[in-house]
Amino acid sequence: MNRLHKWLWPLVLLAMTMTMTMTMAMARAGAGGPAVAENRLADTASDYLRDHADNPVDWYPWTEEALALAREQDKPIFVSVGYSTCYWCHVAKRELYQDPEIAAAMNAGFINIKVDREQRPDLDRVLMAATRALGEGGGWPNNVFLTPQLEPFFAGSYFPPEPLPGRESFPQILERLSEQWQTNREPLLERATRTAEALREGADASLAPERIDPAGWQARAIETLAGQFDPLVGGFAPAGQSSRFPQSPRLALLISALDDDEQAAMAEPMLRQTLAAMSIGALFDHVGGGFHRYTVDPEWAIPHFEKMLVDNAQLVGLYARAGQRLGDDWFDDVAARSVDYLERRLWADEGGYFTAENAELDGIEGKSYVFTSEAIRAVLGEDAEAFLDWHQLVALPESRIDHQLPDGGAVNLAVGRALDAFEQGELAESIGGFDTDYAALLEARQARGLPQRDRKRVAEFNALAGLGMLAAAQPLDRGDWHARAQAVGDWLWTRLWDADAQRLNRQAYQGEVSGEAFLADHAAAGRLMLALYGTSHDIRWLFRAQRLAATIERDYLDESGRLHERPPQAGGGLPLSPPLVGDDASPSGHSQAVVFLLDLGAVLEDSARQERAVRALAGFAAEVDAAPADWGFLVGALARPSRAEAVTREAVRLVEAADAGGGPGETRDHVEVEARLIEGGAAILVRLAIDDGFHLNANPASEDFLVPTRITALDGEIGPIDYPPGKPFRAQFARSAIDVYEGALELRVPVTGERPTRLRLELQACNDEVCLAPDEVEVAVDRGGQ
Repeated sequence: MNRLHKWLWPLVLLAMTMTMTMTMAMARAGAGGPAVAENRLADTASDYLRDHADNPVDWYPWTEEALALAREQDKPIFVSVGYSTCYWCHVAKRELYQDPEIAAAMNAGFINIKVDREQRPDLDRVLMAATRALGEGGGWPNNVFLTPQLEPFFAGSYFPPEPLPGRESFPQILERLSEQWQTNREPLLERATRTAEALREGADASLAPERIDPAGWQARAIETLAGQFDPLVGGFAPAGQSSRFPQSPRLALLISALDDDEQAAMAEPMLRQTLAAMSIGALFDHVGGGFHRYTVDPEWAIPHFEKMLVDNAQLVGLYARAGQRLGDDWFDDVAARSVDYLERRLWADEGGYFTAENAELDGIEGKSYVFTSEAIRAVLGEDAEAFLDWHQLVALPESRIDHQLPDGGAVNLAVGRALDAFEQGELAESIGGFDTDYAALLEARQARGLPQRDRKRVAEFNALAGLGMLAAAQPLDRGDWHARAQAVGDWLWTRLWDADAQRLNRQAYQGEVSGEAFLADHAAAGRLMLALYGTSHDIRWLFRAQRLAATIERDYLDESGRLHERPPQAGGGLPLSPPLVGDDASPSGHSQAVVFLLDLGAVLEDSARQERAVRALAGFAAEVDAAPADWGFLVGALARPSRAEAVTREAVRLVEAADAGGGPGETRDHVEVEARLIEGGAAILVRLAIDDGFHLNANPASEDFLVPTRITALDGEIGPIDYPPGKPFRAQFARSAIDVYEGALELRVPVTGERPTRLRLELQACNDEVCLAPDEVEVAVDRGGQ
């Protein structure tokens, strides 16, 4: 488990209910009653949720209303997380949630909640962590059963409507869990408690500047990728994994490594082979341009057909940069055809890019994309044979659940012939002659109907698309792409920026903006604004970048300098950060924020801002150091000489400051504690002496993610302690003050039974720059002759 710290699991989830601006007006029909013709999802700002609005399931979006109802009715909660282009999510809707009998069982036994993971990536990651803690592999839809106190006790992905060998059906699962909850829930509660305990186990919260090592991280990451590389077909996957994903952050790392002669010797062959294999196989849509989400086979031949903006946004720039660095026109052509796809299918008339395009048409996955040789001959006529000589139609595998297959195969280039041409540097020229054939086949394909698109326009994904267009525009000398990147930047600012609140909204949907933006939204948008300033020197972009940086520093940095996915002050101050997962399908918010603040500091010659960036990096440096290959975007970006120099300089300063402060920075090093019996043994006087410049969190703590000063007895019995009020303290970049104890503090601990001999104090010491890890200090009680 990465970083859920020592916060209570129920509060982690409950915090995520407090800012549900994603959800629009909801009908107020009672849960558990008769099925309704249109449930509470009908007016939400999500195509995925709306797609379930006519289910007989009495769905709720994730809101406090739903959670409170579960507590009131003492029912478990069934949470299903997915997204609009998730094929198996659509299958589940048809096979499970449209079934009146299954819906009746869900309504009778559970409070049922639907979540769009692209609206709530924080909640998605917390629930995915729960699924994995329960021993499941993960994937979407992600279905988690929770107690009314929000502790997970059962999870899985696609549940079949009928039993399969070794697998229960969904109706069987519902019946078993509902009956067990009503008649013998203790095993479920015990499992929920164990799972919650596992999720509480977090990493040490202290800063780790001494582990920051940009050059070493890149070298170790490249070595790791070399060990995971498939030398036959390219790409990176553990042994035994059949599916293949583009893994854009890792490709970005390989491109960055080309600047180092020693690392380039390892990185370049992996980069060249992977990019070639992805674009020769059917991960790339040869007829219509753009990339599918992933392939179900290791040869890149059979795609899972949905197309995501987040993938194509990154791959456009990666292929263009690789074409420039490696001198290959084929990569340039792939980038150009991917831009054509984005413009044709995902650009919205009112501005911004839609989020994704579905894999299925008429309930059949791949129907929009496959061809038979007969269909190709019917469209191309006498040109068909030349086309078929260069292209291979790969049949889709039979589904293990016997779903209908489309008529035809996935269009690949003929692998052997294409690879030979690629190695000779002739692939672009050879395939260029098929442009008119592709256009004719695309027209025929579109006549079948077009897959549905997810009409959300998300800040983070659009900013990545703008960055991708910029990265491609310069090497390919495309002023129109540069203009499109500027249009994305203007759309983000004029449509999603809230000037009053000085923050972004997460999305636009059907003319309305909504949703709390996350760190990744602000950091990606900031990177785009700064990049646009670098290419145009128009001061408006620099102004916008500065405003976004100020928002990050105000809302997403806590008093110790650590970054959070959502503002620590949000939701009444309850904890909010999901576990860190690194740079997975796209750069993480943490990675992008560090790079953005570093770069803005360099442009403005603002060393204080660069110091804040490195302090933020120190807050998760231990995670990066443990697995640098999982942080490909960050590691590659920090290894650039200008950034590496600044990072190393500021990290050394942080280490020196910690050393000058005396010791490793444990809380107990800055607090002296003594305890003695008073009042004839009726109470214990606890004295604390706190080092100058440090403070302890008051009790109660001002925010639930802070550890309050707390005293418990290791033996004997004590009564409630009247903790004194704290003194207001406000860190430089905190939005509000918190209550703290400073200097000398005396606490009276009443004795209500047998006199304790030892007390335990839970403490967390902070100064105006850093919060140390929470600590537990034991102290003997001086009996003083009593």
